[in-house]
Amino acid sequence: MKTLLAVTAHPDDESFAFGGWLAMHARAGGKAGLLCLTDGQAGRTGGLCSREDLGRVRREELRRAVAVLGIPHLFTPGLMDGGLDAVGDEAGTRLVKEHIERLGADVLLTFGPEGASGHPDHKACYRWTVAAAGGRPVYVMSWPPGLELPRKTVPLPPTDVVDVSPLGDLVRRAFLEHKTQLDHSELNAQLLAAFSGKEYYHRTGTTYATPSP
Repeated sequence: MKTLLAVTAHPDDESFAFGGWLAMHARAGGKAGLLCLTDGQAGRTGGLCSREDLGRVRREELRRAVAVLGIPHLFTPGLMDGGLDAVGDEAGTRLVKEHIERLGADVLLTFGPEGASGHPDHKACYRWTVAAAGGRPVYVMSWPPGLELPRKTVPLPPTDVVDVSPLGDLVRRAFLEHKTQLDHSELNAQLLAAFSGKEYYHRTGTTYATPSP
C-alpha cells in the first residue's frame, strides 16, 4: 500500500482537515504520518496555560489527538507559529523533503494555495509540499461545492472525495483533545457537519473539476 504524509501548520489542523483519510489508511494496513510544522505557539490558551507554555501544551494535545486517530508517525520540528514565511521557501522545502524521505511517503496531503482560511502558514505548507514532492501526487484540501468559505477564500475545486463517515466520532474525539482551542469548537463543529462525513481534495496537476467518488 501507499505511504501517506500530511503536512500541516498547527496542532488541530489534522483533526479538522486530514485526520479521517490518514486514520482510515492506517486502519487498512497502510503507513500514515503527519508533519506538523509549528507547535501553535500563537494560538489560543483557553485559559489553561500561560502564553509561554502554550507551545508545549499544544504539542501534547497534538500527540493525544494523533493517538486517538491511530496515526503512528508524528513529526514536530517546532517552527514558530505565524513565522513560516520568515523561514523562507528554500529552507522550508528542504525540511519537508527530509521528512518525505524519512517516512518514505508516496502520497502527500496539505492545504491548497489559498490556505483554507487564508492563513500565511497554511499557504507555506502548500508551497513547500508541492516544491518538495518530486513527482509524488499531492492532494490539497478543498471544500464541499457551494459551501460559503471563511474569509471568502477561493479553493481549488474538488477532484476527489474520501468518505470518512465511519470514523466521524473518532475525528470529533481527536479534535476535542485540543482543549486550548475549544473556544472556537462551535464553528468547527458547524464546518464538520457541512462536510457530512467526507473530506474533499484537489489532486494537483489534474484539470477536471467534478468530484469523483
